[in-house]
Amino acid sequence: MFKKGSKYTRKDVGWILLPETGRPKGGAWDTGYVTVDDLLIVFMNIGVPGKTHHDFDNDFNEESGLITWFGKPNTHSGQPLFKKLLNRELTAHFFARWDNTDPKFTYLGTGSVVKYDDAAETKSGIKAIKLLLSVDDAEYILPSSKEKQEAKSSFMFERHLEDFLITNWKQTHLGEKYSIYEENGLPVGRQYRTDTGPLDILALSKDGKEFLVVELKRDRASDEVVGQTLRYMGWVKKNLCSAEQTVKGCIVALSSDTKLENALHTLDNINFVRYEVDFRLIEEF
Repeated sequence: MFKKGSKYTRKDVGWILLPETGRPKGGAWDTGYVTVDDLLIVFMNIGVPGKTHHDFDNDFNEESGLITWFGKPNTHSGQPLFKKLLNRELTAHFFARWDNTDPKFTYLGTGSVVKYDDAAETKSGIKAIKLLLSVDDAEYILPSSKEKQEAKSSFMFERHLEDFLITNWKQTHLGEKYSIYEENGLPVGRQYRTDTGPLDILALSKDGKEFLVVELKRDRASDEVVGQTLRYMGWVKKNLCSAEQTVKGCIVALSSDTKLENALHTLDNINFVRYEVDFRLIEEF
């Protein structure tokens, strides 16, 4: 649904969760969190105050690997929403930003509550529930861990690889055959919206006969990315292709494992491309 490390506006999130109507104007969507069915969508400001100018002391602790998140003023664990969250009846998705002038939030992932405090008070003197949350892979997403992640990969996030490919598309071997997909003369193939989430890059062959779905992974890719790529390919086939057009997939990552190689051995419509630290793309299988 959402990709860890990618950036979304509230409007983007609304279109993904409510594809028929998008987010309603105003209301809870413009505050710190909103519920959609059994999902809790949390928009956090870390190190900066929100629109109300209140600073809720949201934080990430690298040593413990926990995120500190404060609810709205006067919230507590006895309220229906927090009861559901603590009872795991809601799945919480966390988006964070470190600049309150930036409309985009970085998606951290889903979080589970480790501990909570009903008697907490922020440095602004606001009383609210404080929760400590464990979010998978958060230590590789939050900016405070930049050096740690850069040691693992030449790109901190998939979006850095995405930035490079979009900027240098015409200089890659992919750009020799394909162009970034356009609608009404405008390039829209980056983070192209589908009903299963945004795909990384959508391209169309220069003869117009073949779509290309490009899925990016910052480090090693395994076989789980095959299913994700096939879902996007299926959506493109169903919603964009004419009877004469086909769809191919391309997985781009720093390396692959045996599981991925075995999975792609039976598929002739998805290939694997390895990127190197000097930004070269090397087609492997």
